[in-house]
Amino acid sequence: MAHKLSDFKVENFKSIVSQTFELSDYTPLIGYNNAGKSNILSGIKWLLRRSSLSADSFNQIGIPVSMEGTIDGIDEDLLDLLPQNHRNSIEPYIVANQLKIKRVQNNPNDTAANIRLFVHNPNAADPNNPWIANPNGIDNALNVLFPEPIHIGAMENSEDDVSKSRAGTTIGKLLGEIIEPIENQYGEDIRQMLDGLKGLLDADGVDRAVELTEFDTAVNEKIDIFFPDVNIKLHIPTPELKEVFNKGTIKVYEPHSQLGRDVSSLGHGAQRSVQMALVRHLAELKRAAQNHVTTTLLLIDEPELYLHPQAIEVIRDALKRLSTQGYQVVFSTHSAMMVTHEDVANAILIRKNLPLGTYKRQTLKAAIPQVTIDAPSQLQLMFSLSNSTNILFSEKIILTEGKTELRILPAIFEKVTGSTLGIHKYAVVRQGGVASTRKSMMVLNTMDLPTKAIVDLDYAFRNAVGDGYLLAADSDLLACQQHLAQIALANGIALEADGYPTNRNSSMSASDAFAFLANQPVIQPNINNLHIKLLGENIWLWKRGAIEQHLGIHGKAEHVWANFVSHLKANPLNVAVADHAEITACVNWLLI
Repeated sequence: MAHKLSDFKVENFKSIVSQTFELSDYTPLIGYNNAGKSNILSGIKWLLRRSSLSADSFNQIGIPVSMEGTIDGIDEDLLDLLPQNHRNSIEPYIVANQLKIKRVQNNPNDTAANIRLFVHNPNAADPNNPWIANPNGIDNALNVLFPEPIHIGAMENSEDDVSKSRAGTTIGKLLGEIIEPIENQYGEDIRQMLDGLKGLLDADGVDRAVELTEFDTAVNEKIDIFFPDVNIKLHIPTPELKEVFNKGTIKVYEPHSQLGRDVSSLGHGAQRSVQMALVRHLAELKRAAQNHVTTTLLLIDEPELYLHPQAIEVIRDALKRLSTQGYQVVFSTHSAMMVTHEDVANAILIRKNLPLGTYKRQTLKAAIPQVTIDAPSQLQLMFSLSNSTNILFSEKIILTEGKTELRILPAIFEKVTGSTLGIHKYAVVRQGGVASTRKSMMVLNTMDLPTKAIVDLDYAFRNAVGDGYLLAADSDLLACQQHLAQIALANGIALEADGYPTNRNSSMSASDAFAFLANQPVIQPNINNLHIKLLGENIWLWKRGAIEQHLGIHGKAEHVWANFVSHLKANPLNVAVADHAEITACVNWLLI
């Protein structure tokens, strides 16, 4: 995309007290009902298209509504494409390919003339007051860079959007895409037909209809009594070609009827499907004929509304295409299907509380650089976390090491508590490896997502020291290491140079060796101490080695997990689970 609105600051607008939102080409807004997502979309539209705001749009009367935006990507190539007058209007205010604008309305129901547009002046004499009010030509230049946004509401606009051709509707945009080739191909023929209609209906038409002339004569006889020197003619204006297109709409045809019906006759699901189909078609048209001068904001509330899962995938693909073809897409959603792992980093978590109003949580993209400066590690961590879109739709995160927890923990949680993880707004996220545990927890906590981790016993020995949770000279670690050295040879356990089990040249796997160590009565107090120490870091350590030993299952395969879940559902916890006390304790810890 050549240019976009890269950040957006809102003051005193509806539920938003003061907040800045970073926008990408494809920005999902994720939050619960009534969090203020729709207000963000409305605010973006108002920044780019002035309209008078009523009292309902002011968070607090007496304080102005103010919105700022940074337009990014206004480079030399884009400036060369602009008409010279528009280039002259904006070029003095561009710094590092960015233009900063601000729109302010002081009072409810102010006239348009009182709603002021400011531009940030990089050369301002007073650095404390860098904003210039209403520079000449700025509004018109913005209209070129950003045409009328398409704003599609969640519940109310489906019918209007696909049946009424206006500048900001999808059907209006579609007609705008096809009117030029039709005019080039058939314009002369259509003009001749319209000229014939003009001659028939115009007040000065050369072939004016007899009925109109008779009407004029009859009325003028009556007017002559009052105003002898005044005559009238009935004038019926003939539309221009573009006016004809402005009447364009959609008709619906079904097999049992030859008559087209209005879109309003369809149910909400069908209306939304038609609407999203038009959006998808718009994406294909834009791909075929790109216009690099303009970027159109596509602002949609819950595009997945009323659509079945396959249709959601189709519309997500269409919107992502549009986001690379002259459209900047910002949308609210309640569906993880609208957010792929590629989009997680740019998704904005929207929340609302009493003192803050509507606010955002830190994005994944912004959180990761705050906890690591190692670029390869950043990429690995980003990929690991972004593969679970569940983190965006939850209030608390449970990080797990293996697939067993991912498959079985939800069923165990429901068995112990009587309710699902979803009801408690928990998400279970499997890491790419425990080596990322500390950084993953830091990233998610930076995003204001409280996080706990569940790890196997080997984490205490191989990672906890490096992560800063245990000291290398920890007496319990040393006790375990010394005991391993004593029992290794007799039990076929091969040890690495660090003194811990390895799979190489060993008759016992490393995971089995740690489970064997955990089963040694003499060392169990030390392992319990390690467990308690890591609980203080919000990490649950399986004291028997791994969750499988506590559950009493053998193997890590789908059929093993499925059989266990089936057994768990059919039996009490103390029958289905070998170490039901420890499993219950883990669930209760998660609830704290």
